[in-house]
Amino acid sequence: MPISPSQCRAARALLDWSQDQLAENAQVARATIADFERNARVPMRNNMVSIVSSLEAAGIAFISENGEGAGVRFRKVELEYSNTVRTRNQDVLLSVRYRGKPYRVVIPREVTDDIDRTNHRTTDQRVKAVQNRLPMFLRAAEEAIISGQYATAEEVVLHHDLFPAGTF
Repeated sequence: MPISPSQCRAARALLDWSQDQLAENAQVARATIADFERNARVPMRNNMVSIVSSLEAAGIAFISENGEGAGVRFRKVELEYSNTVRTRNQDVLLSVRYRGKPYRVVIPREVTDDIDRTNHRTTDQRVKAVQNRLPMFLRAAEEAIISGQYATAEEVVLHHDLFPAGTF
């Protein structure tokens, strides 16, 4: 979902984040945030996805235009995660808990390659790619768990269609 510059500013204010903090969390340039927030330019689609994902992973919900205006609010965050990233074969694994239930999130190699538009040749490169875009992967994992469509009893495999349009 694209957001407006004012929604971005409001989300940062709720989180008490500076433009630098948002840029670091979203893995985009600070100038991208600054230009967007002052209506100088709209970020490229993949940068917008990173910005929105990082704010949502931090607990922000964006309210779309509903006749009373678009907005921003805190949402209940029910996904807990560990920063520890492991690998299995060529996939990257994250450990999360949703509403207290543990899940293993599997991020296939093709997803990490496609999200960065490159071929990560080593496991270390794939792990680094996941760590750099962790908020995006966490939001996709949460959506997969909520939908139940991609979750077995304990494992969630992230497929391309779980990510917002423009991610790849």
